[in-house]
Amino acid sequence: MIDLITIGQITKPQGVRGEVKVKSMTDDPSRFCVLKTVYVAGRLMRISGVRTNGSDVYIKFAGVDDRNAAEELRGKFIEIDRAAAVPLDDGEFFIADLIGSTLVSRWQDRQEEVGTVRSVQSFGAADVFTVKCGSGKEMTFAFVKALNAEYSAESNILYVDGVRLREVAVYDED
Repeated sequence: MIDLITIGQITKPQGVRGEVKVKSMTDDPSRFCVLKTVYVAGRLMRISGVRTNGSDVYIKFAGVDDRNAAEELRGKFIEIDRAAAVPLDDGEFFIADLIGSTLVSRWQDRQEEVGTVRSVQSFGAADVFTVKCGSGKEMTFAFVKALNAEYSAESNILYVDGVRLREVAVYDED
């Protein structure tokens, strides 16, 4: 079975020749330029062209030759085989790996389990995490550098600074 990593989401058709605009979920959108094939909604697709403009990525898929065909891809996620992903440096992790992990806040010499990471949404300035807390409520927070996040892949735990988490977390009201 192939282990896939989500790297982007198709947001809309671009022009009339089948090109699509992609919201990149990588820290370097130029990485799309070296890809030959990707999975779109689980279907292997060949890339016939890529261009970037700042953080914007535009992809032309082989066989997607008009705006109507491109429209059918709107909202679909783009994934790659983990084996084709860039190697990570120490302390780095894929955001996709954090979904399902346990969030633990640390302060001074204590730590407390907060809940389970349910989803991650990318909004440009910062990714927004949704966590299902032990109380049953949900919490969201912006994943900012001040959280001093550390991820343990072996134990599937995301550690964050408890004081900073309280500053950026928003809890549901239900």
